[in-house]
Amino acid sequence: MEQSQRTGRLAVTISVGLALVLAGGAGFAVGSMTGSVDSAAATPGVSQSPSPTASAVEPVPGPTVPVDDAYAAALDDSLQLGSETLAEGQSGRSDINQSDGDLKVLNWVETEDPVFFVTIDDGIEKSPEALAVIERYQIPVTAFLTEYAVRNHTDYFEAVTAYGGSVQNHTMVHGALDDPSTDVQWEICETQDRFEKQFGYRPWMLRPPYGAGPKDPDVVKHSAECGINRIVLWNIVVTDDNMVEYWEAPIKAGDIVLLHFGSKLAEGLEMLVSLGKAQGLRPAALEDYI
Repeated sequence: MEQSQRTGRLAVTISVGLALVLAGGAGFAVGSMTGSVDSAAATPGVSQSPSPTASAVEPVPGPTVPVDDAYAAALDDSLQLGSETLAEGQSGRSDINQSDGDLKVLNWVETEDPVFFVTIDDGIEKSPEALAVIERYQIPVTAFLTEYAVRNHTDYFEAVTAYGGSVQNHTMVHGALDDPSTDVQWEICETQDRFEKQFGYRPWMLRPPYGAGPKDPDVVKHSAECGINRIVLWNIVVTDDNMVEYWEAPIKAGDIVLLHFGSKLAEGLEMLVSLGKAQGLRPAALEDYI
């Protein structure tokens, strides 16, 4: 890709760093197992039912950041190689996924198993304390990573996802995928190519930044053509201050929990494990259920 093309793709309003932190405050995006329900906001702690007429979540605005020539140049560098040996234990596509390759949007998983699912976004902070909690409880983490934040940190994220989890797609620079100025193909497909090179396998799940645009025609098109067949939203948020925002309290079987790689992630994970245990639930690999 020529430098002029890359710079043009980056000449958009992107939220570098701060926007990823702001993403933790985004509202709930509510989809269905079939992707037939539009995204909608939900009031934390208040029970809501899916509504086919629900309105779309508004992306959280970030600062306008000028194109960084050094960053643009870095994106044109050769893809970084991953570590020599991939961590053992990472899940591949499940039998369910292999037998049902159609693109789906989901906020939760229909299951009677006493499990919930831990998903962690972005990747700005690489906390050894959070990794220690993951290792202590052997939590299967699905890590939705933003490429620019995790480049050259292969070993850390392999360790985070070593208990049945995996690295999945959260775009190149966290652009809102329903924003007309966002290069949707680049955000999704370039991340696919780079993560396949870095981690040794191609992601098959996408989490749109801010939960925005999961049914946008360009998102659906480029997800499908680049190997994505599950767009994963959430129905519980553990905020960066470790407040729990429920779509419907308490935590239940099949719930998908959103956290972020932030400074208080270790404490948030400890709290989440305790909340699950109080309801007779344990964390399980999302990869095995979808």
